[in-house]
Amino acid sequence: MPDSSPATDETIQKDWSDIFDHAPERSRTAVRDIVETHKASMADSFYTRMMQDPEAQAFLDNETVHARLHASMQRWLSTLFSCETRAQFLTAMAMQRHVGEVHARIDVPVNIVARGARLLKNRIGSQLAQSTLSRDDLVEAVIYVDSLIDLAFEVMSSAFVASHERTARIDEAYRAFSTGQNMSLERERQRSALLDWENRYLQAMMTAAPGDSLPRVSQSSFGLWMQHKASAMFRGAPEMSTIRALMRSIDDSLLPLCTQQLDSDDLAETRRLMREIQSATGELKFLVESMFEHLVDLESGKDALTQLLNRRFLPAILARESEIARTEGTPFALLLIDVDHFKRINDEHGHQAGDRVLQQVAAILQNTVRSGDFVFRYGGEEFLVLLVEMDPQHAKRVAEKIRTRIASEALIIAGGPQLRLTVSIGAAMHDGHPDYQRLVNRADDAMYRAKQGGRNRCEFDLGDAPAGR
Repeated sequence: MPDSSPATDETIQKDWSDIFDHAPERSRTAVRDIVETHKASMADSFYTRMMQDPEAQAFLDNETVHARLHASMQRWLSTLFSCETRAQFLTAMAMQRHVGEVHARIDVPVNIVARGARLLKNRIGSQLAQSTLSRDDLVEAVIYVDSLIDLAFEVMSSAFVASHERTARIDEAYRAFSTGQNMSLERERQRSALLDWENRYLQAMMTAAPGDSLPRVSQSSFGLWMQHKASAMFRGAPEMSTIRALMRSIDDSLLPLCTQQLDSDDLAETRRLMREIQSATGELKFLVESMFEHLVDLESGKDALTQLLNRRFLPAILARESEIARTEGTPFALLLIDVDHFKRINDEHGHQAGDRVLQQVAAILQNTVRSGDFVFRYGGEEFLVLLVEMDPQHAKRVAEKIRTRIASEALIIAGGPQLRLTVSIGAAMHDGHPDYQRLVNRADDAMYRAKQGGRNRCEFDLGDAPAGR
């Protein structure tokens, strides 16, 4: 929830009371009736105008408007202009705060919201001009509409600023955390990943037949790490743009030329292209090494027990992955994982045994997913896995692989027997909606269904995931 002090709430309530008491009842009633009669056409006009705005087009599309937003706008209008009691007003203001929080998560520019408020004022004013109100009542009605929308926008903006600032602090904390990993270990891991891609490319050039595809560096373990983790760890590093350009050159220019050579007898050209790719790979190694050298080795920000990501970094990571999915067309999935009957382990074997179990489950998760994926200690005995660039079919396979692997491994606790565990997993695909909290909620609902369905199972909410490029 956004920061809200009693003094601020009291001020807002007083402002509403002043607005309400100043407007004659006949003016308020006329406004309410007009809104109720024309709210559908007002929503149509609002979104028609917003869809023509280049800034708004980044957040809106026809399907989203018709499926989700049109009805929400009508409900917003009805709630705001039907307030007759303090309780109804508090409900309306809670809606404004929620809208502000959603806008902050989506990162909708405030000027777009202000533009929308102006459009609604004009639309309602035009309808009032055609009413039978007297001149004085018409003036009071227009002032009432302007003041009420301004108050709603004030509450909405306050929630937006509080939520946006909190997200910015979390994003900065995640960057600090990212740069505080064991950089020596991470550097060796990415050296190996890049070398592995280079070896697979060379082997493919020697053995591939005409028509075969060659491995893209952007789809390698190294490429996924660069796209999804290095972008946070090395944000602002001058080498990043050069690395991205080199990877695009390899994937989009050099590899297609190499593919053509699979059906050619021109060995000299083949060798030249292979040397060029090896040269580009060498430059990638040098640039990545240079970035690592700029970082210090700090150990901070980890979950103390499991050494996984802390859940407070989840908003920053989900916001960035949602933006990547929107701009790159690459879907991703969330897995929410709950250890079944974990309380029984603590009760029968003690909390130290429970801690040891969580550590081993964390290790299994880390060893099952790719280096470009994210694994969180979500809370208690719950874990969250973000699978980057993952289509629904592969997300299902990964979820089942995690479930079966945990169920098949005997977990060892000090001074006690080996334990057999199961987990319940809820999986949800990112469906393009910019509010990432909806995705977490869908995964949580799916996990709840898995537990209700008997545990040791996976439930999937695949949504309407956009097709990858």
